[in-house]
Amino acid sequence: MSFLIDLNYGENYKEEIDLKHKLENKIAKKLGLNKKQVLLNYGANSNLLLFFSAFSAETLFRKKRRLKVLLDTPNYFFTLHQIKEWHTNQIGIKRDSDFNLSIPKFIEAIKKSNPDIVVVTTPNNPTGKPVKDDDILKIIQSTKKETIALIDRSCLNTLPAISSKDILSKFKNKKLVIAHSFSKSHNMSDQRVGYLATNNEEISKFLYRKADLNHNLNALQNLEKVIDNNKLVNENKKRIRECNKILKKAFLKFRDATYYESFSNFAVIKLHPNIDSVFVEEYMKKKNILVMGGHRIGLGKEYIRLHMSSEEGINKFMGNYKKLI
Repeated sequence: MSFLIDLNYGENYKEEIDLKHKLENKIAKKLGLNKKQVLLNYGANSNLLLFFSAFSAETLFRKKRRLKVLLDTPNYFFTLHQIKEWHTNQIGIKRDSDFNLSIPKFIEAIKKSNPDIVVVTTPNNPTGKPVKDDDILKIIQSTKKETIALIDRSCLNTLPAISSKDILSKFKNKKLVIAHSFSKSHNMSDQRVGYLATNNEEISKFLYRKADLNHNLNALQNLEKVIDNNKLVNENKKRIRECNKILKKAFLKFRDATYYESFSNFAVIKLHPNIDSVFVEEYMKKKNILVMGGHRIGLGKEYIRLHMSSEEGINKFMGNYKKLI
C-alpha cells in the first residue's frame, strides 16, 4: 500500500484540493457548466472580496479608471464595504419607503450610467425582500454586452424562485456571475463555504487564476455530507416562515413601529419613536439577544436588522421589545 506525502504543504493538502475540485465539479454539473466555471470559496464574504478586488484592479490597470458599480440600497453591508474599500464608483438606486425596488427606475439607471457591474442581491440583505423572477430577467436583459451582472443569491428565499441553472442558460451572450453561500441554506455559517458561478469563459479564466486554495478540509467534508440535503433546506425555509408569522402578528398591535415582511434569513424593523438602534442594540445585548442596529449598516438609527434564526429567538426578542417600549 502506498500513499502520497506532500512536503510542500502538509499531509492533508492534496486531500483538501481534491475535495475542492470534486465539489466544484458536482456544483458545475447541477448548473450545466464546466468545472472551471465554478469557484468554491469561503462563503458570501469571500465571494465578494474576490470579485470586487479582481475587477477593480483590472479596470484600473486596463482602463485607467475606477470600476463603476450599480446596485440597489440598502444592501448587504459587506457588499457596500467592498465597493468602498476598492475605490469603485458606486451608483446607488434607493428602494422606496417600504423597501421595494422600482424595476423601471433600476433599468433606467443601467441604461443611463452604463456600469461595469450591476449587482442584484436577492433576497435583499438586510430587508429579506426577493426580486421577482421576471424582474431579474428584465434587469439582465437590459445590461449591455460588456456589463457583468452579479446575482447575489447568498440568502435563502422562501418563495418559489427560478433556478440558477435556468438564469445562466437563458443568457448565453450576457456576462453573468451568480454568488451562493451554504451558510444560510445548509447551516454552515460557522464554516464559511460558498461559490461563484459564471456562464462566461473569459470571466471564469480571469477569476480562476485568483482562486484561494487555502480551504478548510473539515468544512469541505461537512459540505459534502449536506450538499444534497434538500430536507435541511426546506426545514430552514419553514423556520423563516414561522418567524415571519410571529413578527407579522406581533407588529399588527403596534401603530408606531413597522415590521417589513421578510422572505429570507434577515428582516428589518422600524423602531418606535423616541428609541434608537444604539439603545435597542445595547438593551437586547444585556438580555443575551444580538440584533444589528441600522446605524451599523447604513439604514439609520430608526431601524434594526433581525436574524430569523429560530422561533424561540424571535419570541424572546418580541417579549423584551414589548418590555422596552
